[in-house]
Amino acid sequence: MRKVLEMKRRWSVNKFVGRFDFELFKGIRIWLLTPDVVSEIIPLQTGLFDLVVFDEASQMFVEKGIPSLLRAKKAVIAGDHRQLRPSRLGMGRIGMDEDDMAAEGIVTADMETESLLDMARPTYPGIMLRYHYRSRYEELIAFSNHAFYGGGLMVAPDLESDPDPPIKVHLIENGIWKDRCNLPEARRVVSLVEEILHSRQNRETVGVITFNSAQMDLIESLLEERCAQDPGFAGIYAAEVSRTERGEDLGLFVKNIENVQGDERDIIVFSIGYARDDSGKLVRNFGWLNQRGGENRLNVAISRAKTAVHIVTSFRPSELYVDDMKNEGPRLLKRYLQYCFAVSSGSRTEAGAILRSLSGGAVPENARMSDDGFADSVYESLVRRGLEVDRSIGIGGYTLDMAVRSEGRYVLGIECDGVQDLDRMSPRERDYHRRRYLEAMGWKVYRVWLPAWHKNPDAEMDRITDLAGLRKA
Repeated sequence: MRKVLEMKRRWSVNKFVGRFDFELFKGIRIWLLTPDVVSEIIPLQTGLFDLVVFDEASQMFVEKGIPSLLRAKKAVIAGDHRQLRPSRLGMGRIGMDEDDMAAEGIVTADMETESLLDMARPTYPGIMLRYHYRSRYEELIAFSNHAFYGGGLMVAPDLESDPDPPIKVHLIENGIWKDRCNLPEARRVVSLVEEILHSRQNRETVGVITFNSAQMDLIESLLEERCAQDPGFAGIYAAEVSRTERGEDLGLFVKNIENVQGDERDIIVFSIGYARDDSGKLVRNFGWLNQRGGENRLNVAISRAKTAVHIVTSFRPSELYVDDMKNEGPRLLKRYLQYCFAVSSGSRTEAGAILRSLSGGAVPENARMSDDGFADSVYESLVRRGLEVDRSIGIGGYTLDMAVRSEGRYVLGIECDGVQDLDRMSPRERDYHRRRYLEAMGWKVYRVWLPAWHKNPDAEMDRITDLAGLRKA
């Protein structure tokens, strides 16, 4: 093959593939290509591939996917209809947002169009991937879970019994909206990035997200100015921007809401940007969020963090009036800010109430539904043993019945068997997949079975105490 490549090195790729397609497709079993490249170099042969998998199909135009479908015997179309969809005006205008287009007089009607995923959903059977692995703390994904997925995601409760709030709000009292950006807020973002880079303990990765491109450009300019002022910071910043691990880009980024899908970082800093203008009027033109489908962009932005989110804003949620706005994006932004203020202040009760209001108070499909009398009996027995036990661990749809606490951390989660569980999910889901997921997220979990409890509750108590590592000598 090497000799053939040397002989034909002046051939175009599609000519080479066309000439040697039999040998290539016999020897190469997996191809990683974009739809455009498939159309350009792969022979238009029905059933050429046994299986074609489309990733991020929510962002793919239908006409882009059809040529690949023609070459496939079977297809898997993967995507999230609650995240970004294809935008014709976004093509060739990377980084341009609705504010930019308005400034240039570009009409922003019909920004969203049907995607390959939209076309496939009503026709083909669908499977929702319910287990969420990105976020270390459930507060980071709980709003997205309830606002966009009806609480249907399986999100592990926090292992710390009283953790520092993973969402922190930084309120800028002197923020002002001028020339489509907010200078005081941008300065706070830069100082916050500097604080994080100097104080982080585990080299956490960092990303900055803005809600319009003008604020993004301003923050980048201020970071460059800070580098020019402080050579020490410049070295740290340069190393962080170009950071990679095992070939994966983990560099510090500054992006707007429109081009952050697919990224994730340990720590995300949000610059809301919008504020009162010189006349004291609070700006309500939230860029892409005002458009149809803008709420999907919000969902993308608020689900990028693994360990912490910093919200930098120049107004309180109560100052924002959105009831008269046509689309859902601004209303969900206000609710998200209310949720972030609640979490940041440590009010888990208020945060939980906001989450329940988003999903209409309905019980999610994966919610725990154990027998209360049985759970009460187990809890009371554990307390009599002198163990520190908390009940209903978690603020999202899924909660553990109780957990044993030691030195500020949960050492054992406990589920109590109940007849409702049998009605809500399969035994494999209940006893295997859910357990494996919780263990992958750092939990040690024990299920107390009702027959075993009635037969010998003391033996069950001994087993729980041993698993928690709290058996007294």
